[in-house]
Amino acid sequence: MTSPASCLRSGITVLGLFLTVSPTLAAAEPRLIVGGLGGSTRPADSIAPVQLQKIRATISAYEKRKAALGAHGDDTAPFLYPFFPQAGILGQDLFITNFTDLNSRPGDTAIQDWDCSEYTYDGHHGHDSLIRTFREQAIGVPVFAALDGVVVDTHDGEPDMNTVWDENNLANYVIIDHGGGYVAWYFHLRKGSVAVSPGQTVTSGTQIGLTGSSGFSDWPHLHLQTEKDGQWVEPSAGPCRPGDSLWVNQPPVDRDFYVAGFYLTPGVISILNRDSILRDAPARAATFLRGIQTVGVRVDLRNVPVGSTFSLRAINPRGQEVLNDGGGFNNSVVFELGWVINAYDLNLDLPGTWRFQALINDEVVVDAPFKVVTAARQLANRAPNKVTVQLSPHPVVGHALTCQVQSPLVLRDPDFDIVSYRYEWKVKGHLVRTVTSAGLTDLLASGMAHPKDKVSCRVTPTDGKKAGPASVANGVVAAP
Repeated sequence: MTSPASCLRSGITVLGLFLTVSPTLAAAEPRLIVGGLGGSTRPADSIAPVQLQKIRATISAYEKRKAALGAHGDDTAPFLYPFFPQAGILGQDLFITNFTDLNSRPGDTAIQDWDCSEYTYDGHHGHDSLIRTFREQAIGVPVFAALDGVVVDTHDGEPDMNTVWDENNLANYVIIDHGGGYVAWYFHLRKGSVAVSPGQTVTSGTQIGLTGSSGFSDWPHLHLQTEKDGQWVEPSAGPCRPGDSLWVNQPPVDRDFYVAGFYLTPGVISILNRDSILRDAPARAATFLRGIQTVGVRVDLRNVPVGSTFSLRAINPRGQEVLNDGGGFNNSVVFELGWVINAYDLNLDLPGTWRFQALINDEVVVDAPFKVVTAARQLANRAPNKVTVQLSPHPVVGHALTCQVQSPLVLRDPDFDIVSYRYEWKVKGHLVRTVTSAGLTDLLASGMAHPKDKVSCRVTPTDGKKAGPASVANGVVAAP
């Protein structure tokens, strides 16, 4: 195994990001980037103090007005989140990296989530669900009202691509009174995406904004904070948070290792800091001209085990291994977010289908085909792969309905392009909602369909230039 990574490495810490590069390449543009982000020390709150004070005052004034009108929630009705209120699938294109810190006593820096692990940070009061990059944020990842309610407060207009924690940054957000004393905070939304106003009544599944990185944030994500009678609560139940869960289906702690993304690109991928990782700027390609070419590779990972190793391989059409490079992460903690990025000068001497493989701890986790052609006219863009679609749960009146795309997370497109999805909802044959989203799910709000109505969700994948074949899921709404 030849490996520039096997040389003595220098570590570079940039904005909480641990990167390792080969010192033999450090003088020039670095090619090998190995790194990750594990549990880290962060500020005691993810909301700017001035904004937190304003929100508390607004909620207090709202509660006084509600009391004066004699409006009271039903404290006897169970409060249950029916779904996680963000487009996507947890453990795939969404990743919960932080739950609430149950050990957030003043002066105590020990952390503990509901499952007695450390998927949180000191003083954190919500669930943080990350999307993958700013490129998906630009397409749009909707945020929904989890339950029926009344909008208490909103804010919009703030920059939404923050990558550094700064307590002076203000967030775009929506705060909703869901009744029974429960109020949910939906934070860090994309600029210009807030779609509701204070005093507005919303139903479960109503789109209220888009995922962003506004405010006190260093990654595009949704911060969902749950409060009961003005005090934050942990909605998930477990060994360190006894009692009933506040979820119909409780989101798990995603501890298992998986690959969140992979692509090849012509040339070197330049990574300087967290911002360049999130902007994910290089063009993607799975077709290269015959000859010596610089091929860049990026592998995005989740939950990289302690002391992990990696290998990257290229295999020609004859089955011969022409590249075998690898090394270690040198990680003494689990990297919740990890990556391997490199570029190689490859002699692509044989036309045909090649394969690029990535191995983590000697297990093949990516086995991706790419083509070598002899003429520039053969470098054609191809449409995304076909997807399958399902409705979940079975349509029932009064409940939001989820349309879920079932597609491989890594090989959605034969050219490794980022894929977006055009969701078209119809009720009784009439179009009631259309949205283009980077998320693997979309929702139809409760109240949009009635018993015996036929509901359909048509999904068309696209790479922004060419659309793949559409898929449709159908259902008939049943009574409760």
